[in-house]
Amino acid sequence: MQSFEEIIQFAIRHEEEEAAFYEQLASQSKSTDQKNALLAQAEEERSHKRHLEEILVTQRLPSNSKSPAAPVSMELQSYLQPRAKRDGSLEYGDALLLSVQHERGAEKFYRELATQVSNPGFKKTILFLADQEAKHAHQLEREMDDSIKEN
Repeated sequence: MQSFEEIIQFAIRHEEEEAAFYEQLASQSKSTDQKNALLAQAEEERSHKRHLEEILVTQRLPSNSKSPAAPVSMELQSYLQPRAKRDGSLEYGDALLLSVQHERGAEKFYRELATQVSNPGFKKTILFLADQEAKHAHQLEREMDDSIKEN
């Protein structure tokens, strides 16, 4: 990726793919509550997309964006694997786990990409995107914790 626009366009496509991923998980859910929660995650990804489109138009990061934070992770998900039921559907906890793994993978990708970019502005943009993925993963991890505590 050579330009600010290419970085943001790539991120927009990623958010579209993630929204589709959550919608597909929701379509496999047998529970209305779980389906609604996964559809809410899809909407969150669409919100990220709209945010990125705004960045693309204004050609700058939001003024309230902070310097990159250290990634926060329980690392629990690295030891677990989601399990599909015989009918191909996932339990809510497994869907959350898969979601966390997706978000952490995207965060790791952006952080690695940032090490390969020399332009300070591009690097800041990429690290901003990594932080957004980390925040979303952390949110999902909290949801996993809550789900485990409830059961």
